[in-house]
Amino acid sequence: MSDTSLAGKKIAVLVESEYIPEEIRVYQERFASYGATVELLSRLWNQPQQQFFSDQEDPDKTPETLVVTGDIEKARPQDYAAVIMAANYTSVRLRWFTAPDGQAIRPDMVRDAPAVGFFARAMRNPDIVKGAPCHALWLLTPCPELLAGRRVTCNPVVLADVVNAGAVYVPAPAGTPWDEQVVVDGDLVTNPSYRSSALLVDAIREAILLRGARRETAAPRVAPASGPASKAAPRRILCVLSEWGYWGEELIGPVEVFDAAGYQVDFCTPTGRRPNAIAVSQDPAYIDPPLGRPVTSPDMAAKVRLWDDPSTEEGRRLENPLNLSALLPERPYFAAPCFVRGLEAYNRELARASRALAVYDALLLVGGSGPVVDMVNNQRVHDLVLLFYRSGRAIGAECYGVACLAFARDIQDRVSILRGKRVTGHCLEYDYKDGTGFMKARGQFLDFNMGPPPYPLEYILRDATAPDGAYVGNFGHETSVIVDYPFVTGRSTPDSRLTGEKLIEVLDGDPPLRRWGW
Repeated sequence: MSDTSLAGKKIAVLVESEYIPEEIRVYQERFASYGATVELLSRLWNQPQQQFFSDQEDPDKTPETLVVTGDIEKARPQDYAAVIMAANYTSVRLRWFTAPDGQAIRPDMVRDAPAVGFFARAMRNPDIVKGAPCHALWLLTPCPELLAGRRVTCNPVVLADVVNAGAVYVPAPAGTPWDEQVVVDGDLVTNPSYRSSALLVDAIREAILLRGARRETAAPRVAPASGPASKAAPRRILCVLSEWGYWGEELIGPVEVFDAAGYQVDFCTPTGRRPNAIAVSQDPAYIDPPLGRPVTSPDMAAKVRLWDDPSTEEGRRLENPLNLSALLPERPYFAAPCFVRGLEAYNRELARASRALAVYDALLLVGGSGPVVDMVNNQRVHDLVLLFYRSGRAIGAECYGVACLAFARDIQDRVSILRGKRVTGHCLEYDYKDGTGFMKARGQFLDFNMGPPPYPLEYILRDATAPDGAYVGNFGHETSVIVDYPFVTGRSTPDSRLTGEKLIEVLDGDPPLRRWGW
């Protein structure tokens, strides 16, 4: 009886010259035996087709050739159940890029190679199974954030590059030949050689079927009528707010956009207490000192007051937020007794939290002056950001919330995840000399005026993005939102709604937005 378990599925295989004919035949024949269709993709350089050659199996024979009509620059990863980067040196060839006219070559430009971008987009979509045999992970090393923490195997030639990108190498079990191994890490399937291509196909098939079974058994969630009708399960956003005072519009702007798109928004605070809007963000008569004019419209001020009132429909959404201190563990002091066991326990809890938080598609850090107190130097906030960063998910941040990104660093190398990135945030020209206070008195909180900001955010962001990134203040322009995936950063209050809009384009744009505003 024939196996048609993959009937109707399409499999993309990325190829170039120096492909291995035997490998390609295994993909075409074995996937076909399961009912799937294999489509070969490559960079066609604006031609209708390209012919590629291979002399890998017997250099003394006339090279085999392969005609490819699928253009990687026009294809969409989401149209495929699986995407495979072919073995051997095809990934090296597909990494080819040229600098724009008049520009010097920079290391980050390799991320702009069409095949790198295509495979990276597939990596960011857990519903697509990725296959990376032999040398294939070379295509992904320009995007180390997508390899960090992933369990893989590979050809020994690329091992150092793959490990340096943050992947976890899994050697072959004792007694297993090194080239007859497959490692499955969720949606990523790797092997060390084309000789185990059949094992790779079967592992990819199982991963595809597993994803289909999960979708069929998951409880259906219907998006609101105002949201996109094509989505059965809405996107989920985790929104982190300061308990010491968020700026009202910086919450309402993006949340209104998410609501209209049918997204589900869950709120979280550092210790699980209800967040409160800064009093001046509810006052349309408040004059912003640096600008010398009001920054909150009467309509927005009224909305902020509704959200700040626990008795209203809007205000009830902020009741009982998730407690970050319960979700994520506290890292032990290095001088703590039994530090090793404490660190092991910390990492176990961190792994547990990572699995629990996998339901979210993106993270949003809301701004205001409150984050200075309980978010910017909060190790749990840093760990939360790192969990999203290492899994390749989108991260939005506004105003002083952007400072959290600057200080989110791996404890081993202490380098900011913003290094080499372009971001925006509260610029020096807009810093105030007198504090705007954190909140009106409620419960155990009191009015508190911090005076000037404790640090110039612009200086911190300039240092964190150096040497190859940049801080973009856009001083003199009404809005400033920068997209440098996975980060979407907004400068201040007027950028709130635009930040939400760009985050949606990052998640669901066609193609998904990866750079904007610079």
